[in-house]
Amino acid sequence: MIATLTAPHTPVAYGGKPSCNAGSPLSPPRCLGEGSLSVALAGWGSSGMISNQPNLILQSYSASAGSKNQANYFKPMKKLRLVLMMLILLASLFVTKNLTAAVKGSNTPVLLGLYAPDYLGTQSVIDSQLRQIDQWAGKRHSIAGYFMDIEDSNLAYNIPVPLEQLWQNGYTAFINFKSTRQAVQIARGDLDSKLQKMAKAYAEWTNRGEGRMAFIALLQEMNIPGETYSKDPKNFKLAYQRIQKIFKDARVSPKTVRWVFAPNGWSENSEHRFENYYPGNQQVDVVAFSSYNWGYCNNSTWHHWDGFKETFDPYIKRMQAMAPGKPIFLAQTGTTSNTKNGSLSAAKDQWFRDSYTNLAAKGVQAILYFNINKECDWAIYSNSGKSAGYKDAVANPAFGYVSPIDLAKKM
Repeated sequence: MIATLTAPHTPVAYGGKPSCNAGSPLSPPRCLGEGSLSVALAGWGSSGMISNQPNLILQSYSASAGSKNQANYFKPMKKLRLVLMMLILLASLFVTKNLTAAVKGSNTPVLLGLYAPDYLGTQSVIDSQLRQIDQWAGKRHSIAGYFMDIEDSNLAYNIPVPLEQLWQNGYTAFINFKSTRQAVQIARGDLDSKLQKMAKAYAEWTNRGEGRMAFIALLQEMNIPGETYSKDPKNFKLAYQRIQKIFKDARVSPKTVRWVFAPNGWSENSEHRFENYYPGNQQVDVVAFSSYNWGYCNNSTWHHWDGFKETFDPYIKRMQAMAPGKPIFLAQTGTTSNTKNGSLSAAKDQWFRDSYTNLAAKGVQAILYFNINKECDWAIYSNSGKSAGYKDAVANPAFGYVSPIDLAKKM
């Protein structure tokens, strides 16, 4: 893996009369004329670790030979020179290929996602609650989020059907698997039979091939009150690992699932900071968090209008410190229009413009918006109205679409 891109050093000629092009980070320097091998070797490589010594030897060796024996010395030297040049060519092709791949991977746009209010296993819902919003927003959403109970009564149907419907329509699923059981019950195996059915159904779907993959967030928002499994760091980590082992035993390929750690950003106290729940880099592919601007929503006990700095910035920084290099998603987010001065759609619109601009600049890889009027008027597109600010925000060229097949390759 290439960690950094280092521009090649300026070639330095040792003897001869070379004509050199210094090159670029994606192509080695090109040198023509006598002494070209020494220049190419000196000019390419990390920190100039490849030396020009072979050519210096060739030059000094050939120069030291008398005119009578010069031809005899020169023939094997020509062969050696040819072999070395071929090795350099192969090495440069390898480096160029890997550098190109690294640069290509870094160009993945910030992905957009949505939660829909209804069941995503039918084409009519996908048309009205995803595709229609894509058309209105002028920007395709790559990810569709939904929630599912581990003990769902029909896992054999409700696992593959929405996954396949979304995949066929160009969306990658983001499943929040929740439970009405305590974390300790899951950790000790009380739900193993259900989890085995879930893993089996998922494996059967991914075995259809063609790059089928989904994001799976296990026991989301585990660090705040509200869920039966909440506020138990030790058993959450054990439960997380147990579920992963069940998927592995069901022969779910690591290529077909991206495991997500998805706590809430805010927590009641330091004991329940999300860092205390992190299962570890080996268990997690994506780190994510939930955070909303509740404003002055009637259903909130906390009344304060929160912008980017309050809603997102501290949690992004903490996640970057906790899991350096891991992609960061906003697993859930939303904003109300309820301000201190009443409901103002203009305030909600401006929140989108400001927040999404900052999120794109801070290295967040995906934003999943909660387009459901549940606790507050979160929706951006519903019978009650449409948010022009969201449409403005996602027009930013930093946001783009990646198909399910390509996303499985890139992330």
